[in-house]
Amino acid sequence: MKNSYIKKIILETKELFTSQVLIAVLSLLQVSYVVKQLGPENYGKIALFITFTSLFFRGLHSKNSDVVLLALKKDGKNILYPAFLFDLVIGLGAFMLCFIIYLTPYISKIDLKDFSRYFIFYLACRVIFNFSETSKAILISKDKLKLLSSMEFFGIFMRFIFIICLVYLNPTVENYLIGQSLYMLCFGVLCFFVSIKQFKGRNYKLRMSNKEYWESIKLIYKKIRYDQIIGLIPQHFDVLLLSVISDITIVGIYKFAKRLVEPINYITTAFNPWIQSKYSANKFINFNNFVRKILLPTSLSILLIFIFTGREIISVIGSAEFYSAYDSLIILTIGYLIYLLTFWIRQSLLFNNLIIYHVYGRVIYSLVFLTLSIPLTTLYSANGLSASLSLAILFQKIYELYIYKNKIALKS
Repeated sequence: MKNSYIKKIILETKELFTSQVLIAVLSLLQVSYVVKQLGPENYGKIALFITFTSLFFRGLHSKNSDVVLLALKKDGKNILYPAFLFDLVIGLGAFMLCFIIYLTPYISKIDLKDFSRYFIFYLACRVIFNFSETSKAILISKDKLKLLSSMEFFGIFMRFIFIICLVYLNPTVENYLIGQSLYMLCFGVLCFFVSIKQFKGRNYKLRMSNKEYWESIKLIYKKIRYDQIIGLIPQHFDVLLLSVISDITIVGIYKFAKRLVEPINYITTAFNPWIQSKYSANKFINFNNFVRKILLPTSLSILLIFIFTGREIISVIGSAEFYSAYDSLIILTIGYLIYLLTFWIRQSLLFNNLIIYHVYGRVIYSLVFLTLSIPLTTLYSANGLSASLSLAILFQKIYELYIYKNKIALKS
């Protein structure tokens, strides 16, 4: 019975997992090449620059695919162009916020003026990249998971080629960020045209106006914004905090450890569209079986691999300069695996119109991180920061599990 359940899940998610495995491999190869070419200090500069811009774009637009997906679920109108216009407007808003901060003194060990030659180009490409959120929602709503996974892999492959080629030609921070910019531009344009094709030839009685679209999404958009903005504190301020308390080389080592455990998130990335597709079609998901038979064995396997082969992984992917990342790697792995075991709760809250409780969970997450991060980072540097992040995840997920058990599971 257990084998048949696992087989069923594998068959339903094989395209998603195939693409995510390939994406993980390409990402690790890219990290390996870049850190060996640029070293911890320059890798730390890249981390700070991307973190700075991500604060605004992710704060205003991250997880907007959830907003579009719910709009598609409840309305039979054509929302394609209002959704893309919304992506563009939000992107331009984030662009302006980044630019305003760029023109003011920035308190950090990195000077954004060093990036003036390509700052505007990077931001413009990031605006176009916003289209990927609407595209993702459209493909999930139409159960085009195979196409979605293929597009995601193609996008990461483009990024890999752009960055590797440019860093090979001239191993500089500037060339890395130009490669990242070209990827965002090309992938955003690709998502736009693929989405248009999904609506081509389909008859809709009415096309939703921009005003109607905003009225239909504003409540859920605001809730998800609260959720994402609150969550930005641990997700992005960790690097900024470390840059103030420690030096740029430690930032690079910490970010390297974090990149090694980030492939764990590719598992959740593979499962999320599958869960959303089930909910969109009003199909039942047995989460107890899902955790017991799929997520728990996977998590234990990953933890053992990192404990016993973590140093070898660091040696192969990085270099001797990154050996001190091992302890941070293990501590972060524990936090990321806690997230993996419970990531599905967010989708359950979202589709049961209880996403506000995920926002409360994010508040707990941020408060725990803020309370622990400064003293622990001061005492233990990158290891202390890793511990505060993992503990913040633990407290958030305990709360969310309690909400799920009492507000959803009891009524099922």
